[in-house]
Amino acid sequence: MKITILNGNPDAQNTAFDEYLTHLEKILIAKGHTVTALTLREMEIRYCVGCWGCWVKTPGECVAQDDSEQVCRAVIHADRVMMASPVIMGFLSALLKKTMDKIIPIVHPYIVVDQGEAHHLARYEHYPLLSLLLEQTPGTDARDVTIITETFARTSLNMKSRLLFSKLTREPVTDVAAALTQDIARGQIPLPPPHPTTTVPDLVPFSGPVPKRLVVFNGSPRGKKGNTPIMLREFLKGFEAAGGSYEQFDLVHTKEMSQFRQAFAGAEGVWLGFPLYTDMMPGIVKTFIEALEPLVGRAGNPPVGFLVQSGFPEAAHSRYVERYLEKLAARLGCPYAGTIVKGNGEGTRLMPPSSTQGLFTTLNNLGETFGKSGQLDPALLNKLAKPERYPRYLGPVFKLLLQTQYAHTYWDQMLKENGAYDNRFARPYTHS
Repeated sequence: MKITILNGNPDAQNTAFDEYLTHLEKILIAKGHTVTALTLREMEIRYCVGCWGCWVKTPGECVAQDDSEQVCRAVIHADRVMMASPVIMGFLSALLKKTMDKIIPIVHPYIVVDQGEAHHLARYEHYPLLSLLLEQTPGTDARDVTIITETFARTSLNMKSRLLFSKLTREPVTDVAAALTQDIARGQIPLPPPHPTTTVPDLVPFSGPVPKRLVVFNGSPRGKKGNTPIMLREFLKGFEAAGGSYEQFDLVHTKEMSQFRQAFAGAEGVWLGFPLYTDMMPGIVKTFIEALEPLVGRAGNPPVGFLVQSGFPEAAHSRYVERYLEKLAARLGCPYAGTIVKGNGEGTRLMPPSSTQGLFTTLNNLGETFGKSGQLDPALLNKLAKPERYPRYLGPVFKLLLQTQYAHTYWDQMLKENGAYDNRFARPYTHS
């Protein structure tokens, strides 16, 4: 069996984690398995910038020249892949998250109906089975592990795979090796239904006074050119109409994280927006969240709200990371102002005004209501999120529509403009 281990430990001083993985590798090799172990902190892996070049310019390959090519090749040629990380601020490390963002070339941008939902089309015939190994660090609780596991199980669906298990490094390494290599009947870790939640223990609901000035963080890897800042802009127009003002920072400038943390700490209120990336936050957003760790437990942290938008049409895809955001607010001790979820957002920046008028009006109204009351109007949130999930009986209809020549016009147009259309189904990692 070919096994790839991705070590997402960012701290070379955390020798216990590295030694655990080294021990695991030795056991697997002794049992006759072929192991590729990659220590990600020793590799050059750039942040994904959301250019989609891997889909529309060089299909199946990132346009950036970094070591993500080595990671993609090791993943696609494996029978099993283990993602390993210490838990940092209640989630996978930013190092592992930014690496996961760079694995997206192994799937195709086209959308298919899978398990009653919109998911990406497979690029390869074979995908490895996935597993997750976590180190519980101080402050990590059982809910953190559950959130990570369930979110990662969602990611496995879009990676055309399934999550075999999620285990902790406190378990014997021999047990992890056995679980990684045993023959397991097809199945998936059970997932709760995706829907909005406000049931996080220690979650402090926001109850005012209403902030008059917001510090806004744009988490789009495209910076000011993304869809996220457009949606934030429209929300903030409404906030300004209610007498508020704001200052915005672009998290794509990753060298300025200490400045971003200071802005967060001194804010009257905070709003963080980002696109859904591999069913989670982008790597730059996780880097920002880790920069906030010194603020955990600090008295007087500002109320915080979020906006998550995705290319998938259903809001359900974003509900798992929403659970993390609620827990993040509780971890920071920030009053929670709520989360705006919007699906089908990928082409917003390219749409004519006639196509965005309804979206922008709803965001304006939502921002104005928040500016006046400090609350997100539930009816407006529900309106933005629709469809939460398409009825299953529509699945066959969507499958037929996706077979028409117009189904993938958005991607096909860009492929043709880049002279890459005929190569759109390329499999550059077929040969090792």
